[in-house]
Amino acid sequence: MTASAAASPFADIRRLAADLPAPGVFVPPADGGRLAEISAWLTAWTGRNPPSVNRPVIALYAGARQGVGPRGYARDRLEAVASGGATVCRLAGAQGAGLEAFDLAIDRPTPDARQKASMSEKECAATMAFGMEALAKQPDLLIPGVIAAEAHRDAAAIALALFGGEAGDWTEASTDISAAVERARGEGDLSDPLEVLRQLGGRETAAVAGAILAARVQKIPVLLDGYAATAAAAVLHAIDPDLIAHAVAAHVAGPGHARLLEKLGKSPLLSLEIEGEEGVGGASAVALVRLACEVR
Repeated sequence: MTASAAASPFADIRRLAADLPAPGVFVPPADGGRLAEISAWLTAWTGRNPPSVNRPVIALYAGARQGVGPRGYARDRLEAVASGGATVCRLAGAQGAGLEAFDLAIDRPTPDARQKASMSEKECAATMAFGMEALAKQPDLLIPGVIAAEAHRDAAAIALALFGGEAGDWTEASTDISAAVERARGEGDLSDPLEVLRQLGGRETAAVAGAILAARVQKIPVLLDGYAATAAAAVLHAIDPDLIAHAVAAHVAGPGHARLLEKLGKSPLLSLEIEGEEGVGGASAVALVRLACEVR
């Protein structure tokens, strides 16, 4: 590694991603179906046999983008979560799950990705590190998601940059993401997944990527909530597929999301036709994961 590479703000992220513990090995019963697969997944990553889920934590990261969605959207949704008025609050309560919501400078929106990179390398790396704070609660199951207006747009732009194809493969707002990706290609090396993240992902996506990475290092299983969380996982997958070996898709949120899950080799646990994000699909899947703990 050159001195300049070592000095990169992403250097610590790359080092963390290069030193991964191996999961345990547990073969599911042949006749157990998907529930047995979930049970085996939990056992392999938590080391508990039979498996259990005692401290699930839903971690939501709120971000805002210039010119995207209603003004004040993220602030309104964050306040709804804080007051207990959001749907995810009731679902988390029903599941006995912890719920954390993080304000990622929503009063200072990131730039329009069609005009400028979302973050500098330093800000992107720092935001990923901040996302890792969700692990301070010591969950045994982490469900990361986002609070952001039209979160599917950033997710689709990341998917297009990583996997190619046509913009319409990833979202109906294809003109916007095409412009963002073309601008990013002219300014950065999109063969580097972290460059894709800093160019096209909002702070909320970077924070989710950091949370997923930290969970991988600590061998904590992850349920991916929605398109944005899956896009964050896709960035890590592009670095090394093993970085998301501990992650399962909670649900599928539309055609673009389904296509991305297929690229990652992830089959969703649920199909709820939820257009929004905000942890609802992930919280719903916790019930299924707990049922799977009863499969022997």
